[in-house]
Amino acid sequence: MIRLDIPNMDETIRALTASLQHMPKECEIAVSRAINRTLNAMRAEAIRIARRAYVYVPPGRLFDQLYLKKAQRGTTKACLYISGRRGISQYHFRPEPKFPGTKPPAGVSAQIRQGGTRKVYQEPGYSKPFIMKKLRGIDFGGYGVFMRKKGVNNFHKKGRKGAEGLVWKGVKMLFGASPIQSLLKKENQQQIVDKASEVFPRRLQHEVNFQIGKLAASGKMR
Repeated sequence: MIRLDIPNMDETIRALTASLQHMPKECEIAVSRAINRTLNAMRAEAIRIARRAYVYVPPGRLFDQLYLKKAQRGTTKACLYISGRRGISQYHFRPEPKFPGTKPPAGVSAQIRQGGTRKVYQEPGYSKPFIMKKLRGIDFGGYGVFMRKKGVNNFHKKGRKGAEGLVWKGVKMLFGASPIQSLLKKENQQQIVDKASEVFPRRLQHEVNFQIGKLAASGKMR
């Protein structure tokens, strides 16, 4: 897991909240809002980087691996966590063909990276890749790219009589790289931190001005 923080946060807060130092409630609100807006900008930048690296990521898939620890009033503890998991199903990376039935001689191909070549994944002792529905208990889910181990009875029933479920044996679903892998590069992490350096002072100044305006309108600040 990677943790990315907002750089020079404490120094920036001290410099930009001096006008609210005697208004602790308003100061805390301004700081927490600015921090959380900056974290959202950091996450958006991380998503842009990942999407530039890979051909296709279904909506929601990438968000599941970018966690925000948001700031609460009275604390500045907040950061962006980047967590890596195994890759996303190869079916989400423009497979050809996309549906069962058509069987190209070389097997199903996919393109993982932007600008990369289309490849057919092969492994000794396994069949050529093919499209099939994913098995979920006794039901079938969405499509995936699979290979069968040669010489193995791939499907058998398991469970008590009348409640059997199909079990795969020697059938492997193929995965592409996780988009999070592009965020493991130091230069990409620095790009996210640079975005925070750009956004945080601007957002904090905006929030401080907003709180001052509210106080002035209510007659609490002259």
